Amino acid sequence: METFSKQLSELSDFALAINGTKNKYNKEDIFNASLVFFEVFTSLMYDHHKDKLTQEQLEILAEEAGKSIHQTIKLFTVIDLKEE
Repeated sequence: METFSKQLSELSDFALAINGTKNKYNKEDIFNASLVFFEVFTSLMYDHHKDKLTQEQLEILAEEAGKSIHQTIKLFTVIDLKEE
């Protein structure tokens, strides 16, 4: 299975290089960043729980994780990703 480890490493290096600078991002940027985060997060979550939970339970866990991430972004940025 393909991963984006190299690209994520390059992106994090860039983010570290500009750290401390006020950057201008938009709603599409937070959507894209959250989508990438959710992909990595749910993959690792699945690996951690796959031997303990059924497929149905894993799907419920992923759905709840998605809701939590959505709520956190909305709470702290007032951006509702479902509206984008």
